[in-house]
Amino acid sequence: MMKIYHGLAALSLLSITFLPAEAMAEARPAPDETRAYIQQLEKRVSDLEAVIGTLVGGKGKIVTPPKAVVPEVAADEWGAPVVALDTAAGRDEEARRRLTEIETWKRKTDARAAKEAEEAAEKVKFDFSGKYKLRANSRDNLNLNNPNQSWNFDNSSYFDQRFQLKIDAEYGALSSVLVLDKGNFVFDWKEGSEGTLDRWSEFQTVTAALVRELYVQYTGNFVVKAGRHSLAVGNGGVVFEGPADALKLVYPFYWSPLGQATLNATYIAVNGGWRSYTDFTYPAGDRSAVLGMANKLDGGLLSLDFKPGKNISFEPYLLKVFDRGAQGDPDLNLDKDFNKDTVSRDGGFEPLWAGMAISGKAGDYSFTGDLVYLTGSATATRDYNAYAVLMRGDYYLPSAGFPGNLSMGLEFGRGSGNSVEEKADGAGDVNDFSALFLCRERRKFGNIFSQDLHAGYFFADSNLANVTFLRGILGFEPVVGVKGEFSLARLLTTESVLQGRGPVRDWSRGEASFTELTRDIGWELDFNLNFPITKRLHGFLESGYFIPGDVYRLPDGQKADPASSVVLGAEFVF
Repeated sequence: MMKIYHGLAALSLLSITFLPAEAMAEARPAPDETRAYIQQLEKRVSDLEAVIGTLVGGKGKIVTPPKAVVPEVAADEWGAPVVALDTAAGRDEEARRRLTEIETWKRKTDARAAKEAEEAAEKVKFDFSGKYKLRANSRDNLNLNNPNQSWNFDNSSYFDQRFQLKIDAEYGALSSVLVLDKGNFVFDWKEGSEGTLDRWSEFQTVTAALVRELYVQYTGNFVVKAGRHSLAVGNGGVVFEGPADALKLVYPFYWSPLGQATLNATYIAVNGGWRSYTDFTYPAGDRSAVLGMANKLDGGLLSLDFKPGKNISFEPYLLKVFDRGAQGDPDLNLDKDFNKDTVSRDGGFEPLWAGMAISGKAGDYSFTGDLVYLTGSATATRDYNAYAVLMRGDYYLPSAGFPGNLSMGLEFGRGSGNSVEEKADGAGDVNDFSALFLCRERRKFGNIFSQDLHAGYFFADSNLANVTFLRGILGFEPVVGVKGEFSLARLLTTESVLQGRGPVRDWSRGEASFTELTRDIGWELDFNLNFPITKRLHGFLESGYFIPGDVYRLPDGQKADPASSVVLGAEFVF
């Protein structure tokens, strides 16, 4: 090609050099024109050299891309136009190699992930969590100046603690849970005084059931749970709440005339009987005579949880107890007098609770309600005829012009009770409302009366027995995470009682013997505060001030002094 290049250049020069003389003479231009003409020739030679160089560099071939094949126009003029794709005849080999490597890497990664998922499904997954709670307690006059209901810590200050450890194991649709709880149950009948938790300086003061929950669960189209686990009937805290040995079936119905529904059928091995009163005597004692007893009580719970809307639900339920006990079996202490000779076991404790629980939210309003009727038999000779109502509504004011968020609530509760004549007679129906079993996490309506003075927890008791109350609540959140609550409650007996004898026949019956009747239990003012300390540590303050009425009148005719309680603590969640 270089020879061609030089040949063409020489030919061009010769054609210029050897023109005939006549032609040169006729066409001889001026010097300036000659100079311009020579420059044009030089440019033509330069352009020719560039073309020759291009041919030499491209090996003599100029490859032009093939024209795209234009498809025929669709016969239907309203049809969508067809866009033709021009696939290059020769894809870049390097790009093709890289694409192949990426596709191979992706297939290997997907296969590895699928294998890891399959191996993980064959392994048991474990999860550990827990809580530690430390409290400083200060209590004053929780015995209301009455020596018959005096405990060692009614007028003292002390530290106590509680520890929970939860272990979860999961394998496919099966799971198992173990919860160890030190400090859950209490030492005596009064929750707040003798030892709510595990008190400092007295090693193993509380004889407690360490295992709070231990169960296995299957979760699929339905749920089956067997073992000891926490149960709550309705909104909790009225009929049944706490750990129980039970077999539970939960089956969801995705549609019903009343909306989404869930069936709950549960068998409960009811606890609460007493082996003897050798260690447990009025007014205090050791609960080791209770824990671990075979009570020969069977319970059956049937409920339907309906959700007709996103923010509302209601649950009708039935809870029935069957008594297989007889004379000599664990005593149920139904009369709360710690004397097995007065109301001994006769196999007639077969109550029935029929209730309705409702909860919901509408805009800035929220509400909960429990309505319960208690029937069935208390003993072989007496039947239950009692009821309880517990309702609460809250209104939230997030932008009321005050610092932070505010809420206002109103709570009303009423439990039936026996009249003075019925209590003295000791016959006829039992009108004092009673729950089946409530642990210390039951629902309360104050920090003193419903928690300690008329605690109503454990077996066959209730803090609503012969009690009517109305409580106003003011909640506030000045900054995010800091929540406080003031409440003021007016407390009355549902049925009139003798002054100084207490609301019901239990340890708080008092010692006065007046003939005047009264319904005045008293007033209670409470303040609670919860606040964060660190990410997993939060603090709390619980305080109360109770002004007793004529129900707790002293033998000299004077009213009992007020009682107060302050609990300051912190809880670490991990």
